[in-house]
Amino acid sequence: MSTQVLDAAGSLTQLDRWSAFRTSREDGLRQSHDWLSVAGFLWVSDEPAVLAPVPGTWWVSADAVHVRAAAADGLEILAADGSATLLDGETSLSLGEAGGQRFARFGQDVIAEVLLRGGYYALRLRDPQAPALASFDGVPTFDYDPTWRIPVRFEPYDEVRKVTVGSAAPGLTQVAATVGEIVFERDGVEHRLVATSRGEGWAASFSDETSGSETSAWRSVPIEGDVASGEGVIDFNYALNYPYALSDFGTCPSPVSANQLALAVRAGELAPSGRTGVPPTSGGPTALPGPQR
Repeated sequence: MSTQVLDAAGSLTQLDRWSAFRTSREDGLRQSHDWLSVAGFLWVSDEPAVLAPVPGTWWVSADAVHVRAAAADGLEILAADGSATLLDGETSLSLGEAGGQRFARFGQDVIAEVLLRGGYYALRLRDPQAPALASFDGVPTFDYDPTWRIPVRFEPYDEVRKVTVGSAAPGLTQVAATVGEIVFERDGVEHRLVATSRGEGWAASFSDETSGSETSAWRSVPIEGDVASGEGVIDFNYALNYPYALSDFGTCPSPVSANQLALAVRAGELAPSGRTGVPPTSGGPTALPGPQR
């Protein structure tokens, strides 16, 4: 039974909104092909090769990833509407930078997602039988703390500034398209975060004094409000782990160097149970292939 609490105006409280968000967040992670199902990551090279356990022969040329397979290999190609066609021949897919598409299916509903990261094509495997999904019992969080819901001032840039950043995959760099900065105060001290756009709003990746111990190495937080008005809210209770904190196979971009907060943000998600929250140095994505683009 719901235990929602209404404020004096008859609206849901911030605590109830956050509780509903947490339920939705964990329900999403339990889906059969969400982040907890990620069970493999394979870079695709310029040379045709078999990328076990994925059927077929894969390679990159002309800014596209290609695959050749016989019907007996059992590799199905997925259409945008979710329908599947057994591949008996060759097909290809081209993506823009940072793009991704669930492209093929094989075995017991394992999906091979094609990605383009830092100019390199890769396959990310989503397996509904993945051990991490079977054992998932929720993401630990700090208790909701209303003091971490803080007014901010928007300072948009005149134009997008592209910044090269690292990532959770060793050796891989990516480009963050930053749109401005947000300014807020905590205990009388001013702090700034460089933001990127997310949908119609802004978001910021950040590290803080809890990162790599209580929390994952970096997290992301949305920023509420209308940029044009100049004022908004950052609610660190909604700070989320990136997928790399849940899986060894993440390629998540790291924060820009300016986003290392000199305070301990004890709000939002903690490092997942049984994991350090620090990107792996082994056991994750394989070494980068030679230049593709």
